[in-house]
Amino acid sequence: MFKQTVSLLRKNLLFFSDFFDNTLTIYSDTPFVNCLELSNLERGMYLKKIIACIAFAVLAALLPAQTFRFSQQQGDQYRIVAEVTEGVFLDDQLLGESSILNRIAVMVTESDESGGTLSVRYSISEKSLDTGVYIYSAEDAVEFYRYNNGEYGDIPEQDYLPSVRNVPVFPDSDLEPGDSWSAMAEEVHDLKPFFDIDYRLHIPFRVFYTYKGKDTYQGREVDVILINYHLYSDVDVFSLPPGALPSGTADLPNGVYGDFEQTFFWDSRAGIPAYVTDRFSISYTMDSGHRYTFRGISEGKVTEADQWEKKSVKEEIETVLEDEHLEDISVEISDEGVTLTLENILFVPDEAEFLPGEEDKLKDIGRIISRFPDHDLLITGHTAFVGARWDGQQLSERRAGAVAEYFMNTGIKDSSQMVIKGMGHSMPVADNSTEEGKRKNRRVEITILDN
Repeated sequence: MFKQTVSLLRKNLLFFSDFFDNTLTIYSDTPFVNCLELSNLERGMYLKKIIACIAFAVLAALLPAQTFRFSQQQGDQYRIVAEVTEGVFLDDQLLGESSILNRIAVMVTESDESGGTLSVRYSISEKSLDTGVYIYSAEDAVEFYRYNNGEYGDIPEQDYLPSVRNVPVFPDSDLEPGDSWSAMAEEVHDLKPFFDIDYRLHIPFRVFYTYKGKDTYQGREVDVILINYHLYSDVDVFSLPPGALPSGTADLPNGVYGDFEQTFFWDSRAGIPAYVTDRFSISYTMDSGHRYTFRGISEGKVTEADQWEKKSVKEEIETVLEDEHLEDISVEISDEGVTLTLENILFVPDEAEFLPGEEDKLKDIGRIISRFPDHDLLITGHTAFVGARWDGQQLSERRAGAVAEYFMNTGIKDSSQMVIKGMGHSMPVADNSTEEGKRKNRRVEITILDN
């Protein structure tokens, strides 16, 4: 490669030397015409084309070939935050739209020369149509082996996560801009949530890749890879295990097909992805002749975990609370991160509206949160127990949403950096039989998450 580059540069230096001497003569072994025989206008246009071609050739020769591999050393950690916006259609009629936030935390627990064992925790939230804040929905955790080229090891048949497997898979050979390759992959569709069918459908398909070359993302160099695939599978529901189908008469799916286009930014320095965008369409055909289609886009950002110490963060926050004489705010270390508790934030009774002056407390909290711009928030609302027929879950969720909305409106965090959760009166910290106890139980907890 070095010899080829030097040879090409020498030829082009000769070319430009002749050009600037105004005595350009194209060498007889090239396919170009003699520029001296053209008019001045034609010569200028033709030379611009020649220079552009040569510049591209020089650039291509200078770009080194490289082999892509995941870096999977024991103890490595990173997280993926993916926002999915999709519409659900019955035939061509829009039934509804949703925005889903997937937070995926990855840790390499063991590694060898071939790959690593990944411990992966998924947290799924759905955006509220009223506030635009993401509401906690579900979470799950899995563990599996991934080879350094991207292929996955064996995963139990009933596990539906990860739902997309073996994308990307890199070839063993070096890649240069313009190179293409393909590899087999698999999607796993959980048919329970939408069709009430207790079954995981495994769909194999072939993926087509093209390496486009270098670019920059957030100030760092990345490699750009285009990924395309189409999947198709019959759905033979009558061959499923007993008890998998819903009881009673139902319109059942008989086939699925989909198309996917991804732009994949790869961070070769870290050996992990940096950023992914995806445009997708998945359609299920039904026995009735109808068709359900899920169509949308997703955007995923990958961040390496910073090695912060929860204890030192807690001490830093405690110093701020003491220096600024902030009361009714406590700080504790939790499994998820470092939690600030507002023990006396006041709302209109049975509402998610702040009483006058209460937003000043959130302004104080906001200054503390701003010290950790790269860390997301989990905001959890709690209520006191006021009767057996009222659990307060929805109210606690709405109050957590009001806090998140304040942070979003004041620019402290955007919607993808916060998830809210309502716990009702299920986690009291004091005796609900006293007014002081109820006051402590009516609280909002803001957890600065350990990334």
